[in-house]
Amino acid sequence: AWGMLGTDLRYELVRSHVSDAGAMTAGRLRRHLRELETRGRERLASFDGPIEVRRSLDMRYGEQIFEIQVDLEGLELGSRKLIDEVVERFHRRHDELYAYSAPGQDVVIVNVRVAVVGFLSERPVRKGLAVARHRSRAPVRRRRAYLGGWREVSVYAMDTLTPGQVIDGAAIVESDMTTVLIRDGERLSVMPEGWLDIRL
Repeated sequence: AWGMLGTDLRYELVRSHVSDAGAMTAGRLRRHLRELETRGRERLASFDGPIEVRRSLDMRYGEQIFEIQVDLEGLELGSRKLIDEVVERFHRRHDELYAYSAPGQDVVIVNVRVAVVGFLSERPVRKGLAVARHRSRAPVRRRRAYLGGWREVSVYAMDTLTPGQVIDGAAIVESDMTTVLIRDGERLSVMPEGWLDIRL
């Protein structure tokens, strides 16, 4: 849940437009990219942070049945040689992925892609988010657990853990929402935010 709250807003827009690269004009490609970007920016209309636009094409050789994604970052979209530069980038990318390219073969553009990304500011972490109301470093009980064989292990209540506390496995941490197992050889540290960090 914390990761979802801190993830940048991203809209991926795709337009299928199967065309030989030689038949695609720079103007038409720019129009497709511009229209997708406009739609993406409209979806982020209420967002007041920085926005970045990432453009790419799905391309393949004429006889192939699969495409590769070719990043358009750094290309001058206003260039008269835009399509030639796109095709050249496709050949280089194909060579990077499959150790060969075929400059003499027809190249097909399949999809036009635009990602519009709204960057969120870093979310502040409130220290002591899960600080225990009743701090205790001792396990609340012991119980049998099957870890390749039955054995007694210490059981800790999550809401009584103290930031900075370290627990060596094997042990169990329980709460109303989850059960965390620390195996033999693993070490759990309670972070200042109340999160559990397990070193394997």
